[in-house]
Amino acid sequence: MNTVRRPLALSFALLIAGCALAGCSVRVSDAGAATAADTAASTSPTAAAPSPSPSDSANVRGVVDDERMAKLQRSRWSDKVTQHVACVDGAYTVDRNADALVVEVTGDCREVTILASAATVLLPAVDELSVQGDGNIVIVAAAREIVLDAGADANLVGWESGTAVVKDAGTLNGTTPIS
Repeated sequence: MNTVRRPLALSFALLIAGCALAGCSVRVSDAGAATAADTAASTSPTAAAPSPSPSDSANVRGVVDDERMAKLQRSRWSDKVTQHVACVDGAYTVDRNADALVVEVTGDCREVTILASAATVLLPAVDELSVQGDGNIVIVAAAREIVLDAGADANLVGWESGTAVVKDAGTLNGTTPIS
C-alpha cells in the first residue's frame, strides 16, 4: 500500500511545484456550487480568453499565457542544457534519470518517449512524441503526433512549425504551436 502512496505523493508534490512556478492557483469547491465570481467570469465578454485560429483549435489545449509561452522559447534553454543525447535507430527515451534536467536530443528521430518528470526537453522534428512524465517543458521543432498519457500531468508542450495532432488524456497540460 505504501508503494502506491509514494508515487502519488510525488506526483502531487510535482503538480503543486509546477503550479507554483507557473503562477497557477488551485481552488477546491463543492461540486456544482458556483460562486457569483464564477458566474460573472463565465458570462462577462471581457473575461473570455482569445480564441485560437480555427486550424489550431483542435491542437491547443490548456492555458498557455504569455508567461508560459516564454518558457517555450528554445533560446531560453540552449545555454542550460545539462545532457546532450542523440537518437539511435530513429528512437529515443528520455528516462527518469533525466528528472529535473535540461536535455537536448539531436539526430534523426521518428519516435521520442519522455518518462522523466520536471525536465526541459529540446527536440528536433519527430513523427511521434509520447509524454508519460509530469511537469515537463517540451519544445519540439515539429511533430506529426503528440500523445500525453493519462498519467502525464502539468506538462507544457510546444512545436515550432507544422501542425501537430494532439491527444491529451492527462490533466493540467498545455499544448500550443510556438510562433
